Amino acid sequence: MMYRWVRSAVAVGVGAVAVASIGHAVAAERAPGSVLVEESFTGATADSRFIGYGAACLTGARRGPAEAEASNHPLRGCRRDPIGPVPPGNAAPRGYLQLTDAHDEVTGAVLFDTPIPARRGLEVVFEQWQYGNTTRAPADGISFFLTDGARRLNTPGAFGGSLGYAQKRPGGRPEAQFVPGVDGGYLGIGLDVLGEYFGDGEGRGNGCERRSPAGTSFRPPAPGPNVVSARGPGDGVNGYCLLDATAGNRRANGVWSSSLPGRLHGDLRKMPAGVTAKRAERLLEPVKRVVRVAISAGRDPVVTVGIDFRDGDGFTRVLRFAAPEPMPETFKFGFAASTGPLTDVQLIRRVVLRSKQPVERSS
Repeated sequence: MMYRWVRSAVAVGVGAVAVASIGHAVAAERAPGSVLVEESFTGATADSRFIGYGAACLTGARRGPAEAEASNHPLRGCRRDPIGPVPPGNAAPRGYLQLTDAHDEVTGAVLFDTPIPARRGLEVVFEQWQYGNTTRAPADGISFFLTDGARRLNTPGAFGGSLGYAQKRPGGRPEAQFVPGVDGGYLGIGLDVLGEYFGDGEGRGNGCERRSPAGTSFRPPAPGPNVVSARGPGDGVNGYCLLDATAGNRRANGVWSSSLPGRLHGDLRKMPAGVTAKRAERLLEPVKRVVRVAISAGRDPVVTVGIDFRDGDGFTRVLRFAAPEPMPETFKFGFAASTGPLTDVQLIRRVVLRSKQPVERSS
């Protein structure tokens, strides 16, 4: 089956890619919707409906042994031997959801395997941190994704450049076996510091009628650093087509410029020994970026992505595109991140999902 793009705004031009233009600062929308999920991740425990995967852990809890790689588990304390400038452990009520520290070749995700309504529109707001790389460059990035609520969500998709959402043929080798994308994927937003998620290298977008303008080859450098990219529906090894991206002009070295007005990656490189939770929180505040993903309600729904770069300008809309159709009746969702030969500390905090229109509660 050939997967069609939902919209054609991303297209190859002469050294350029057409993308949704970045708007000016956008005031937060206070729709009269219903709060569907709210979790701060600041405590020693979290809503039990969130399933931890791999390295995902709570810095608010007491540290313990490292979780088994590629396994599901309840969210609990982070490993005793962290690498990089991570927040201190046992830090409730000033904790974080840590997807990865700066160990190399680790993966982390949190999965919400309980359906929430989709047809009333949706707004998701969360804080994210990408910082503290111990290598020459940071990697890989953080994804937020929505899946069909009728499907199980107990495993993320492929990691590395696929950011736990899309499929991947490791190394782009034709003889390599595909790692499937997330089951019943609907929409994956990549906050991509390294820049592979924008490209269709390693088989991303397999089966799509139109491919990423960055091409399908997999070789350094990554085609879209500091780019926010959206990928659409997919299942198994097919789909997850690129829908839109904050990419500008293609340069001579094959790297596309970013149209973002700020950097996704923060500059914090060290955390003082014995730092208190309160001081760590102050040090991390300038590194924070707040992200808002919204899907409008009604006919012809539209997806918008806004980011507050903490520069005093508030939210700036960075993407706007038609929502994939058909939309499922319900969603499930998750966050994912990973490191490889390049590393980063990747954190999430204060996640709120609300409908754009009120949802009737069953009695």
